[in-house]
Amino acid sequence: MKTLQRLIVLLAILFIKYVSYSQTSDLAIISKKYNSILKEQNKGIAVLVKKNHKTETISLGNFNLTENSVFNIGSATKTFTAILILQEIEKGTLKLTDSIGSYLTPIKNVDGSLTIRALLTHESGLDEVIGKNVLDIFYGKDDALYNSNLLDQVEENNPEIVGSFDYCNTNYFLLGKIIEKVTDQSYFDVLRERIILPLKMKNTYPYVHKNLPNLATPYHEGKDVTQYLDYRYFANIAYAAGSIASTLTDMEVFYSSLFETEKLLKKETVKMMMETGNEYYGLGLLKSNDNGTKYYGHGGNNIGYAFRNQYNPITKDMYLVFTNSKSIPSKKSITNDLLAYINNNPIENFQNIDIDNFKKYAGTYLLKEANLTLKIVLENDKMYLVSEEQGVKSELTQKNQKSLYDTTVGVVLTQIEGDNNSLSFNQNGFTTTINKVTTNK
Repeated sequence: MKTLQRLIVLLAILFIKYVSYSQTSDLAIISKKYNSILKEQNKGIAVLVKKNHKTETISLGNFNLTENSVFNIGSATKTFTAILILQEIEKGTLKLTDSIGSYLTPIKNVDGSLTIRALLTHESGLDEVIGKNVLDIFYGKDDALYNSNLLDQVEENNPEIVGSFDYCNTNYFLLGKIIEKVTDQSYFDVLRERIILPLKMKNTYPYVHKNLPNLATPYHEGKDVTQYLDYRYFANIAYAAGSIASTLTDMEVFYSSLFETEKLLKKETVKMMMETGNEYYGLGLLKSNDNGTKYYGHGGNNIGYAFRNQYNPITKDMYLVFTNSKSIPSKKSITNDLLAYINNNPIENFQNIDIDNFKKYAGTYLLKEANLTLKIVLENDKMYLVSEEQGVKSELTQKNQKSLYDTTVGVVLTQIEGDNNSLSFNQNGFTTTINKVTTNK
């Protein structure tokens, strides 16, 4: 009997070791898959995965970015802002149906009858102000620009999109002002008192400034832009729509606290955050669906930083990713692989392109539905998908014998039999044909 018990214990230990190795091996596959390409591109990524209530981290590419590196979370700040509004709703100070004109003095081109709900769900139809001339403001370091009232620059809205989802930073800029109005405190003080300190997020700050400890060096278009960092850009311009600095470790605490405890909001309020709104956006949360599984979170992009995350409320698993540039390299491919890892699905390696088979497709194409010009470029036995208008140059890999896969936004380009001047274009279920307008030499 004792021998049998010892055998069972031994098998259990071996099983635990095997499971642990398998998990490490899967993340090691991701490291092996992306390290060389990221180093070649001089890019870096830090990843934190929470799976089966345990966290794991990896650092990819250059710059030694880790789970403790401080970075700007960008638009993920909107979830914090939404929580502060919903805390006031729980207290009875605000209602989702309240008009914003009840709290804000009249603002030109901002309809005072818009509701707080419309701002939270991006269904206001308001004009974008934060996205205008951002690079000029960031690089200009102009005191007048930092101190100007952005809300004076709001132009007329598009009445056709009122009531429909249209992502706009202006909504959350206004929500920050409403928080200040009802609390009689600065947005940043409320943020610190109600979220950062209670959750003991010791490496999280209301806004970025260049003296933050362990701040990841920001890059834009391949250049270190640390010298252009100015707290006023994040505090006055990004504000309640994108100011916060944090780490992957602290952000894991934040999402776990939001979805798994009542430290921030009551469970029924969190449920309302997830279920209210439209198919893309709740109350300060982005919604996504992967093979029938719903995920929640909020990404963010700013000059020098990008952040992505997805949380499964059923399994309580999540991944968080950040890079020190404005967009995450190989974003679609990496996030797909992290979801595969979380869900115990296989992670496929990149396939080298059969250049002889695909080089004839190099050229410039028109995606007429978006009035967008795309280029397929052949460089040093590699192929890239380039969109100059969007500032994207993404390496292509071979998906199968007839298809190429774009690792950044997940576009699949498939050969059309007998036609060397057109390709089938598929992205997130949308399919069309792109036609070659010129041939790259």
